[in-house]
Amino acid sequence: MKKSIGQDENIWTSEWDDLTPVSEIQMWDYFGLRQWISKFTPRYGKTVEAGCGLGRYVLYFSRMGIDIEGVDFSGPIVDIMNRWSQENSFDAKFIKGNVLNLDYPDNSVSGYISLGVVEHFIEGPQKALEEAYRILRPGGVAIITTPNKSFNILFRDAKSAVKSIIKKIILYKKQDTPFFQYWYRPAKLSRYVRDAGFDVRTGRGADLQFVFCEIGNYTDRLIKEGTFGYRFSNKYENSFPASFGAQSLTISVKRAPEMHCFICGGLKAGEESLKTYAVPVCSDCEKTELSQYYKITYPTKYGGPYKINPSILASESRICDFCGTGYNTDPIFEDYGFSRNVCNDCLKENKINIKLCCESIKPVWRKRNAGLF
Repeated sequence: MKKSIGQDENIWTSEWDDLTPVSEIQMWDYFGLRQWISKFTPRYGKTVEAGCGLGRYVLYFSRMGIDIEGVDFSGPIVDIMNRWSQENSFDAKFIKGNVLNLDYPDNSVSGYISLGVVEHFIEGPQKALEEAYRILRPGGVAIITTPNKSFNILFRDAKSAVKSIIKKIILYKKQDTPFFQYWYRPAKLSRYVRDAGFDVRTGRGADLQFVFCEIGNYTDRLIKEGTFGYRFSNKYENSFPASFGAQSLTISVKRAPEMHCFICGGLKAGEESLKTYAVPVCSDCEKTELSQYYKITYPTKYGGPYKINPSILASESRICDFCGTGYNTDPIFEDYGFSRNVCNDCLKENKINIKLCCESIKPVWRKRNAGLF
């Protein structure tokens, strides 16, 4: 079997050497999908991010009052993150663990987030997905992403195939490269997730912005305001061309006759609710304002076009749009990536943070590890 480095702890530990928790947070939507991840992360029960690295979503959601833990198999990274979290007054916990054998009981967690992890197993993603299904409770939500066969990757593969043919003709000795990851098209990822037992509510390609970032050598050259890449990616992110975006995404539910309601957390949502909603919603919560955001017909999208490489926002005084009190913006999270003003207390209210995540996300692209932080 080909040598695999996709799950080598030392390689992943060194991967984070030149990055910091602050730099990961403040690149914001360099990797897109925040509109999906923040909308569908449960507000009740425990959520686990499996393969969290420097844990930017663990830290982000902990500021929203969400009960979330980060799991990573790199012991040094877990130690660093727990120490950093404590020193910076975050209510976030990081645990060393293996996504193939998680230390959680059956049916015990409400949310499972896996962002670019399951594609690194040379034997395929099945075991990791089955483990996710095991630990989720009925009605629990799994958010799974992998790299997609984007426009850029398909073009690269075509060039590689031509080169391979030429090398065979000239009897060039093939160099064996170690395995690192797969690229899964949305339909293939959805099939794997479905085979693990999940009800796939959304299976699609996404993140057109990053395709142009890749083609532009991971700079903003092709995505600056006014460029073709900027206009195209902002216009078509929710259309067919996104099926060739940089990432494949699935939002899935652990379906059962009786499930935990996404809106209130109670074990009282029936399967019939999934005919109308993307997640389980009980009959009581169907009457609430929040339920509209989770109707199958309600679009999941950013609240505006991307901001490309804006300056870091210094802490400043503002008035909260929800309670009217004065507050200072966060020195790390800036304005929390929203186009509306929200204080720390209001941010922790589920009704408010769901509304913000469904209506007011301000997508911001900053180059990863750009030396700004």
